[in-house]
Amino acid sequence: MQINIKVISDTICPWCFMGKRRLEAAIAEFKTTHPDTAFQVEWHPFQLNPSAKKEPVNKLESYKRKFGEARALEIVEDMKRLGKTVGINYSYGGTIANTLDSHRLIHWANGFGKQNQVVEELFKDYFEREQNIGDLQVLAKAAQRAGLEEAEALRYLESGADADKVQHEADENRTNSINGVPHFIINDKFQFPGAQDSSTFVRFFEKAIQQQQQQHL
Repeated sequence: MQINIKVISDTICPWCFMGKRRLEAAIAEFKTTHPDTAFQVEWHPFQLNPSAKKEPVNKLESYKRKFGEARALEIVEDMKRLGKTVGINYSYGGTIANTLDSHRLIHWANGFGKQNQVVEELFKDYFEREQNIGDLQVLAKAAQRAGLEEAEALRYLESGADADKVQHEADENRTNSINGVPHFIINDKFQFPGAQDSSTFVRFFEKAIQQQQQQHL
């Protein structure tokens, strides 16, 4: 049996990083009782702020402008606390910029079977290392840490390849009744929003397996 999971996310979304961790925990848990089940995870683009400029701005200040200072600081502390429960050390220093190029890198990495590794490095860059993931050099180094060729990644990014394609998919995801991320789609049948607890993922994995078994009767 195989379970295919599409994850619609943005690389600057803290709940998307949290959702990745909970998804991974659920897969590990499920495989203890279903060791023959294979999982295929694909990442798809969404932009929380599609109009953001490429020029970076201060991350924490942008949160304060969006939510107000008191609420922004409350959100930051809540995310730091929750992050530690799944091994994430959220930091809100550094800068924020348009995320299209980071999504292009994820798209490119899919051709090498390295999407999940690249997504992990981008989340760590933005949320833990205080890196600007709008910077092509930073993105290329993330690709290198994920097992890809840094120079090849940089050439791809500098070429502007797939920009229209990736932007179109991000725009479509925004218009397809997806109002927030992360958003998970399992076997193109079951979908749900948010960084749910691992038990929610496991419940949907069970449904996906049951459906496959019924189809083979």
